[in-house]
Amino acid sequence: MKSRLQKDSWLFSRPVAHRGLWNEKFAENSLGAYQNAIDNNFPIEMDVQMTKDGVLCCFHDDNLKRVTGKDAFINDLTYEEVKQLKLSGTDEGIPTFKEFLNLVGGKVPLVIEIKQQKVKRENIAEKVVDELKGYEGEFVVQSFDPFIVRDVRKANPNIIRGQLGGLTERGELSCVKYIVVKHLLLNFLSKPDFVNYMLGAMPIKTKLPVIVWTIRTKEDEKKAKEYGVNYIFERILPE
Repeated sequence: MKSRLQKDSWLFSRPVAHRGLWNEKFAENSLGAYQNAIDNNFPIEMDVQMTKDGVLCCFHDDNLKRVTGKDAFINDLTYEEVKQLKLSGTDEGIPTFKEFLNLVGGKVPLVIEIKQQKVKRENIAEKVVDELKGYEGEFVVQSFDPFIVRDVRKANPNIIRGQLGGLTERGELSCVKYIVVKHLLLNFLSKPDFVNYMLGAMPIKTKLPVIVWTIRTKEDEKKAKEYGVNYIFERILPE
């Protein structure tokens, strides 16, 4: 399996801000955090999920409680319900994917993660690819779900794709899914151009370029540079 990424790709040289450049002032995956990353010239990693009525939104967790206080799954709510919620005690709401793309407008590169959906009502990969049509900035698309990465390839084979992996705990995953994610056993299906792998689960054997997640300390940063070609960070500013 061979990567289509060139050695001078931004993905190899520019550390990526995890869920935007968030801090005490700007909530994760908020327009403020994205603008802060743009202002500091960092590429942005962000997450895409879909509401009950098919609107793509920028949000990481399956459940909204940690960030908004509402104990509900984003997939079970309509967008009208979702947009009433506020992020981490701020005045900012959950942005749509379209609002995010309009804000960035090609100013910095993007690492777009498509989240696995609790309920698969329709093909989220196709919807993401469709909204990216005409977007003129640099971006890559990734997912933990190899079937979503495969669906991105089918919808637009020209998009650079990444396979996320490297969990250290099973969590709610079945044994089979945990092993597949940890060892990237379905890369033959997803055909990724790069691997985005968890620092705590390193090292990983692969011939593909490796991006490391998530770097939170200077010691993490040092390790990431040993294991991968680049990294995704939060809570620190890269050297």
